Amino acid sequence: MPRNIQSNIWKHAIFLITNKRNFTAILGAYYLTIPNVTTQEIGIILLAGSLSGFLFEIPSGYVSDKIGHKQALILGKSLLVLSSLFLLIANNILFLILASIFMSIAYSFFSGTGSAFMHETLRALKKEKNFTHIMGKIRSIGYLVPIALIIFIPFLVNINIRLPFAIALLIDIIGLLAVFSYVKPRVSQADIKEIGATNFKTILKQAYHIGFIKYALLFGILSGFLFSVNGFRAAYQYFLQIPIIYYGVFFGAGFAITSILTAYSGKIKAKITLNRILIYQIIIFALLIFILGFVSLWWIAVLTFIIILGLQQGLITINEGFMMDILKDEKFKATLLSVPTQIQKITTAIFGLALGIIIKYTSYRFGFFITGFSLCVILIPLYIHIFKKSILSKE
Repeated sequence: MPRNIQSNIWKHAIFLITNKRNFTAILGAYYLTIPNVTTQEIGIILLAGSLSGFLFEIPSGYVSDKIGHKQALILGKSLLVLSSLFLLIANNILFLILASIFMSIAYSFFSGTGSAFMHETLRALKKEKNFTHIMGKIRSIGYLVPIALIIFIPFLVNINIRLPFAIALLIDIIGLLAVFSYVKPRVSQADIKEIGATNFKTILKQAYHIGFIKYALLFGILSGFLFSVNGFRAAYQYFLQIPIIYYGVFFGAGFAITSILTAYSGKIKAKITLNRILIYQIIIFALLIFILGFVSLWWIAVLTFIIILGLQQGLITINEGFMMDILKDEKFKATLLSVPTQIQKITTAIFGLALGIIIKYTSYRFGFFITGFSLCVILIPLYIHIFKKSILSKE
């Protein structure tokens, strides 16, 4: 049995590779090729996807803990297949909205469930203490392998703009087969009874009691701001008249940064504290968004988006490692890890729509400036409130 469970590690690498939306580099520009779609409609698409993700995020984690993590991952993968299919056949905004909704719900099942499943796998292999290190290596592969395809995808646009989505559909089917082949780790009978008897309200009370909610709030809001900005990356590059064939190169460069960071996430986490990594992220991401708001040179905008993408994705494993330290032996990991993602979804829904409207009636630069300003106004006071004791002790 241990040898079979060991196979979950490389299968999870395939799962992560096939989860990457290789067409993301051109997605915003693709939206604008659909009749009657403008930047305001892009905001509506982001709103629809984010709201559906918000509504399903925590319930999906709860369902995952109830029905089993493998079954939930199969369901999520199936929804991702449908999302790619809707993008492939889209000829109006309704198909784009449906694709966004299915994609968000799929990732709602992935957000906490994949990590919870791998934590159970590593526990069965007696390697759970190496969770951040092992997951960092797996995720590094998950980002590194798709880079070639991400760079190549925009060139396919010259053949047919829908070809990237046909390839994505094929890749999603491969990922679904990989998930079907997962080996279920054994869970103790006591844990099964506890999961079956515990209600959702009790879980949230426990999360608040162990201090998880406040960190989930901060991580979730920060991530929501970044997803809002990234949602307009391709559209802004299109506005700056940068040829679409280069979008994949830019996106691949961001994933290269991500791959390096995730590969060393275990070592990085060991040398930094939770409060420091949070304030570093708030300051760095705010500055990067402000750069987009103040500078309109195309190469600076491209470089800034590359850094934002690379850091945002590259720090996920480290952030999650700190979350796992807080959760420790909590049984409902998939449910609790869904909390920050749900907060991210509602933040993206609000600020993604607002950013789209601001851009339509003013400019991209002003929209990014307002986003950076809002990030500081919300997150800096929240950070001070959460860590005020440690801040005062240093003074």
